Amino acid sequence: MGAAALGSCAGALFAPRMTRWFGPGPMMLTALVLTPLTQFPLLLASPGRGWQITIGAALAVQLLCAAAVGTTQRSIRQMITTPRLQGRMQAVSTWLTGGSRPVAAPLAGAIGTLQGVRSALIAGTVLLLVPVIVLVLSPVRSLRALPVAPSDPGSRASGVTDSVSAADASTPGAKEGDRP
Repeated sequence: MGAAALGSCAGALFAPRMTRWFGPGPMMLTALVLTPLTQFPLLLASPGRGWQITIGAALAVQLLCAAAVGTTQRSIRQMITTPRLQGRMQAVSTWLTGGSRPVAAPLAGAIGTLQGVRSALIAGTVLLLVPVIVLVLSPVRSLRALPVAPSDPGSRASGVTDSVSAADASTPGAKEGDRP
């Protein structure tokens, strides 16, 4: 678990540098392709200290890749989303990623119970290919530089503020971006 945490920290720290060197699209694609490969030691392991070290190293690489991809894709999402839609964008992203867990956990348990733990691990490894396919089909795969943040067409000035204007003062709780 310690090696995994170090891998995650390294991925987050080195993501900006890797993005500059390779471009966000190629870096994320490479990391997403590596992720399912890091599952193979777990699928092939047998008892022994050597396999424990191998699985720990593979998990460190897997979380390095996950942190690098996560950091980069969140940066891209924030750069291409107008400031007033940032909350909605993050809510949808969280719902898509976190919302699958209540379905995935019982499904993995059912596969493990009915077909065995190795079958559940294989199914999980195969599902790690879904993000690779999504990115390959996306124009982001060839992105060589981070995009420039757009201006917010809904803001009154170049900066977005949460202050209530005098015209909106009559409406309690009305803020910038609150429109029907």
